[in-house]
Amino acid sequence: MNFVHIYQHVTGRTKSQFIFNLTESTSTECTKDADLVFLIDTSRSLGLRAYQKELQFVERVLEGYEIGTNRTKVAVITFSAGSRLEFDFNRYNTKADVLQGIRNIPYTDGMSTTIYRALEQARREVFVPEAGDRPSFKNLAVILTDGETNPGSFDPYSFLMGKTLTRQEANQLKFHGVEVFGIGVGHRVDHVEMVGISSGSKNYLRVGDIDDLESSRLFKILLNNVCATCNNKPADVIFMVDKSSSLGSVANFDKELSFIARFVDGFNIGQGPRDVRVGVISFSTDAQLEFGLSSYDDKSSLLNALLNIDFSLGNTYTHKAFEVLLNQGFSTSTRPSTVPSVGVIMTDGQSTNPYKLEDIIMKVKLKGIEIFSIGFGSVDVTELNMMATVPDHTHVFVVDDVHTLDTVRDELYLEICNLIGQS
Repeated sequence: MNFVHIYQHVTGRTKSQFIFNLTESTSTECTKDADLVFLIDTSRSLGLRAYQKELQFVERVLEGYEIGTNRTKVAVITFSAGSRLEFDFNRYNTKADVLQGIRNIPYTDGMSTTIYRALEQARREVFVPEAGDRPSFKNLAVILTDGETNPGSFDPYSFLMGKTLTRQEANQLKFHGVEVFGIGVGHRVDHVEMVGISSGSKNYLRVGDIDDLESSRLFKILLNNVCATCNNKPADVIFMVDKSSSLGSVANFDKELSFIARFVDGFNIGQGPRDVRVGVISFSTDAQLEFGLSSYDDKSSLLNALLNIDFSLGNTYTHKAFEVLLNQGFSTSTRPSTVPSVGVIMTDGQSTNPYKLEDIIMKVKLKGIEIFSIGFGSVDVTELNMMATVPDHTHVFVVDDVHTLDTVRDELYLEICNLIGQS
């Protein structure tokens, strides 16, 4: 999705506008099919039992996919002292053959951990047409390791040079459009390195023990696919968008609107019984309902409505946003009570009146409205937790600043999809 920014000064306020190109959307698409490669650590530090657990994890992930010529295709690379292409996308065309191929991969018990070689091999020998890579399918890579880059005696590189090569190869892979997921198992993992390998921190999973893999968040993402629970399921979602002075500029306000636009593009928007309806509330010194749940019955109209949201300076009266949410946002809904009511609060600071905020939050939650909190900048995490529905770890998202909002988009999408799927 492309955004063209147009700034207009209207009655002393700044209007932020976007032009949305829906034909080039980069948001979450509802399809499981992909070209998927696993990069599997087979080094000595792992041990045979943990290695077998790795293979079982890969098998369980693949249970959630349809494998075939025109569906998901799978490749596997192993690495320790060097890397080895076990099979590429051309090798197997049925799930049974892929799973058997995985079971037949030997444990090499190598003394080095040459992650950079596995990443380079994925780029040069897997995500290429001659290996079966398909340009119209999403490219995914999952790397599992229990350690960190260590050339050892296999390559004539220093420890630091090896890490530099890993970083460079990971960047090359991502530059070529591959979405990378990282899984670090145990206490020997360099988590900074693994976050750097992954396509953002949202794609990295830190697991304390090999036995914890199958209960992990990443396992659920890969196994179920974020779209699977959202198809043909209704929900009402209202975003509360901070436009207080602390944001600093209309450009930063644009980032919030961009986040919303990319997020809703993954849903079936409409007024039908199986559609998702979306509303937006903006707040600073005052709060107002920019558009309600029944305002738009198609995605294009909804996205165009974001063009007309003004940015204005003021304080952070967060409680007023929740008052509008309760008294206007969900008050006129005629949908069955089984349809989830979801509020998403986006803010960069602490509420100007925290006492009134606590009072209105209690009333909102008593109405059964599910609240997700997103904080960025100088945010009060305790307040974010107070506003959100429990548990915090699935309903509270914190990023460094407004520019990194998109790093939590997929996780928020997943959690709301899971909520919708349970209705």
